[in-house]
Amino acid sequence: MRIDTLLRHTREAFKSLIRNNWMTFAAVSAASVTLLIFGLFLVFAFNINYMASELDREVSIRVFLNASISSDEIDQVKSSIEKKPKVESVKFISKQEGLESMKGWFGEDEKFLEGLEKDNPIPDMLEVMAKDPRQSESLSEELKRDYPNQVDNADFGGGVSRSILDMSSLIRNVVFIFGLGLAVLAAFLISNTIKLTIFARRREIEIMRLVGASNWFIRWPFFIEGTLIGLLGSVVPVAVVLAGYNAVVRILDADKAYSFFKLLGMWPLSLWVAGLTALLGVMIGIWGSLISIRRFLRT
Repeated sequence: MRIDTLLRHTREAFKSLIRNNWMTFAAVSAASVTLLIFGLFLVFAFNINYMASELDREVSIRVFLNASISSDEIDQVKSSIEKKPKVESVKFISKQEGLESMKGWFGEDEKFLEGLEKDNPIPDMLEVMAKDPRQSESLSEELKRDYPNQVDNADFGGGVSRSILDMSSLIRNVVFIFGLGLAVLAAFLISNTIKLTIFARRREIEIMRLVGASNWFIRWPFFIEGTLIGLLGSVVPVAVVLAGYNAVVRILDADKAYSFFKLLGMWPLSLWVAGLTALLGVMIGIWGSLISIRRFLRT
């Protein structure tokens, strides 16, 4: 298509939107309401996925080292484990650090741990993170098998870790299914509204066909109208969703490292929400126009 033809179709689309202002308002309003729900869902889905990822990060393998091995052997074992393809990272935790960590867990009740600094029963350990948390169990067995003289035990959390991974997987599946259903609902609502706008202009389409206009020549202005309706319909939902989310994050300090209830920060969440909401609006607008005008172009 030539640029001048595209510009002409764009001008016609704008004129049509202005001329049929009430129908345009109805279509944009329907799109806005639906995309507002979709935008809220996106914020919810991204944060649920983030929390699920944080749950996955809690699954680690604690490798308890034999008390008789030297510092050089510990370094060798650590380096060897880091080279394994299943391993994401390895962190050494000395027995002193382990004791301090245990005191932190017990808080005010740490008094019964006093005196253990001189004869610390906690072994040195390695905290191993698997690239895929679901491989933690097999990796722990592999570590016990490969280092029988250096490793006393490798514990991945057993039933607790399995429960965390199952919950993470369930959350992701529920979010995906709900999001797919919501996208279909949004497409249905917006396309039906666009059908009304095209039905109101059926005589205009018939006249264009009678004077010899091709089907694609008739379609293009409606495609552009659908695109504009989708874009216009996404502006208010994106602004409302992001403003509300920013207020919640600021009130809860939920993007700070020290926050108990952590949420994703505004960046890049705002970019994803704005982009996906606008993209969905455009796609549904074009799709609705394509389906709605088809009945008037049958030969």
